[in-house]
Amino acid sequence: MQSEKDCPVLRGEKLYVPFVGAIIERKGPNGQRQILIQTRVKESDSSYSGRLEIPSGKMQAFEDVYDTIKREVLEETGLKIISVIGKNQRVDHSSQGVISSIIEPFCVTQMQDGPFVGLIFLCEAIGEPKPQTEEAKDATWMDIQELQSVILSNPERIYTAFLAPLQLYIQSFEL
Repeated sequence: MQSEKDCPVLRGEKLYVPFVGAIIERKGPNGQRQILIQTRVKESDSSYSGRLEIPSGKMQAFEDVYDTIKREVLEETGLKIISVIGKNQRVDHSSQGVISSIIEPFCVTQMQDGPFVGLIFLCEAIGEPKPQTEEAKDATWMDIQELQSVILSNPERIYTAFLAPLQLYIQSFEL
């Protein structure tokens, strides 16, 4: 559980931290749908270290959300994002020289004990995942049937921020 001291403060208000997550899809060797799952390695968050997760990371100030996805996936897995579902539906509006964008993630997730709220996107990537980085290890392609089994039998194995999005993803298919 996060403490209130971990919350960023702006003009005296405690705020949530935005992050992105990537459900990276591919067709497996037998045509089955797979997604990339990795093991979380975070010294700063030992209570969740060792849990299964999808690639993710915090947005940097003034960074485009799609650039954040590409950067975080590359940093954590070595994979290069080639497609983000919904990116082509982006609509930009401008007023007084400032652009506001409408984006359509797969879903939005919120850690109720804070301080994180995440935009989760469906993606495709190329390359082979790195075996270990500073923030993740054991990246592997997992069949969604196997992931469903893990979620149903042992949901504690999944990092909480991604449990609901992964359940929603699996529900979107008739297994």
